Amino acid sequence: MDTGVPARVLRLCRLVRAVGVALLAMVFAVYALPTLAPGLEIWRQHWAEVSVVGGVPLAWISALGTSDRVLLAAVALPYLACLAWAFVHLDKLLRGFERGEFFAAATIRHLRTFAGLVLLARILAMMAGHLRVAIGASLRGGASGHILLNVTSDEMALVLLCTLIFLIAHMLEEGGRLEDENRSFL
Repeated sequence: MDTGVPARVLRLCRLVRAVGVALLAMVFAVYALPTLAPGLEIWRQHWAEVSVVGGVPLAWISALGTSDRVLLAAVALPYLACLAWAFVHLDKLLRGFERGEFFAAATIRHLRTFAGLVLLARILAMMAGHLRVAIGASLRGGASGHILLNVTSDEMALVLLCTLIFLIAHMLEEGGRLEDENRSFL
């Protein structure tokens, strides 16, 4: 069935989907591997010794017991679930594009939901990072009772971008609603 969608748009949709799946798999692997396999030789390499996962150095994670590692990983579950759900909506959005439904209400709704969920996931990730550091420091016996909040300009830029996409999708949705309402008067 020919939808009239240009081949380059279809290729771009497939590319975005593949990159999205790869990125999501890498994010899950970054959280799961240090938790499930802390004894791997790979964690003793220099890059791993200076790496941080969700705010916590890999060296801290590998030194913890199993229940403590699971606790640290569980703190990231709301963020990871939200991110996974966002990518479900990205897939639905791309399927709408592949059918040529660029401005259909459902496609715009998936764009808005994707942007909103990525925004929420970013906020949850920032919160989880701070909580993971506090828990990790406490488990290592180094808790001082002070809370350090660290928000980078990259994180703030991503929050701003997601908010902007969310608002644009909301405006498109509202424009479609107004168009339908105007059509009913004519």
